[in-house]
Amino acid sequence: MLGKKKLNDEQLIVAIRNGDKDAVVQLYKDNYMAIRNYILKNSGNKDDAEDILQDACVAVWEKIKNNELELKARLSTFVFAISRNLWLKRLNKLGRQSHIDDIHTENMAVVEDSFASENRKIVMKMMDKLGTNCKELLLLFYFEGFDMATIAQKLQYNNADTAKAKKHQCFKQLQEHVLNGYNKQDLI
Repeated sequence: MLGKKKLNDEQLIVAIRNGDKDAVVQLYKDNYMAIRNYILKNSGNKDDAEDILQDACVAVWEKIKNNELELKARLSTFVFAISRNLWLKRLNKLGRQSHIDDIHTENMAVVEDSFASENRKIVMKMMDKLGTNCKELLLLFYFEGFDMATIAQKLQYNNADTAKAKKHQCFKQLQEHVLNGYNKQDLI
C-alpha cells in the first residue's frame, strides 16, 4: 500500500471483498497496536498478539468474503472483539486466565454484557446521544483497548487521571440514557 491513501471502513470492506491483499495488510496494521497492548497487558507477548491478530483478520476476511459481515460499529471494534475472544479462549485453554488484568477485564465484562446481540443495538443507539468526545473515549477504551495514557494523548486531556475521570462521567451518561430509554426487561 506504499503511496496509496488509507481506506475507510467501507472502502476496506469492498477492497477485501474484491481480493485486494493490500486491504488485508491495512486491516492488520490498523489494529496491531490496540491488540498488542491488550494482549501484553493480559499475560501475553508480542508473538501472541501477532498470532491472535492474524487469526482475527482471517475471520474478518472470511466473513466479508461470505457476505456475513454486519457492522454495527467501526471495523476496528469488530476486530478487537474477535481478538479479545480468541485471546480469552487461548488463556482459558492454557489455564492462565487468572492472570488477566482485573480492572480491564471487569470493565470489558460490563461492556460485553451491555453489548449482547440485541442490547448492542440499544447501547449503540444511546451512544449516538452522547457528545462526540464521550463516544470516542468510550470506543477507544472499551472496544479498541487503549489505556488511559494513550486516550489522554489522543483526545488531548491533561493526563491519564483526567481521561479516567471523563470516562467514568461518560459511562454514567450512557448508563442514564439506556436506563431512561428502556425498561430493565427490554435489556434482558
